[in-house]
Amino acid sequence: ILFVILLLALGAALVERYLHHTYQYLQPRSHPRGAPQLQGAALQELAGVLQTLYPEGAEANLTAGQARLDQGKLQEARLLLEKALEADRRNQQLLFLYARLLLDQGEPPEKVKAVVDELGRYFPRSREKVEEFFSQASKGKIKFEGSGPY
Repeated sequence: ILFVILLLALGAALVERYLHHTYQYLQPRSHPRGAPQLQGAALQELAGVLQTLYPEGAEANLTAGQARLDQGKLQEARLLLEKALEADRRNQQLLFLYARLLLDQGEPPEKVKAVVDELGRYFPRSREKVEEFFSQASKGKIKFEGSGPY
């Protein structure tokens, strides 16, 4: 019986290794309902293709901005995200990523709060969680009006 269990465990480990090797360009899910996200070279390649096809498109610049963030090129990412915001101010992922980038770059809390307020206005169902995230991420420097401890 132990030998059979060992064989099953070995088989499962081999399948896991194969899948990890095959799908290495995907990030693991951060939430059970979330879709896996591209990362690394695959994300950079997609960003390049999208920017070639849609140089002024919000999604193309958002993807390119994410790729630059993954590379640690914050200033390039910021320029791309700002270009994407010019095309689409109502993209939840874009607004959240831009606010996080501003916070990471040490921008004044008022500037970050303005983007977070815009995010809350367009997406009121997620407002509390977003405000709580940025209150904690800013270590209390950003305060929001309304319900909740902040």
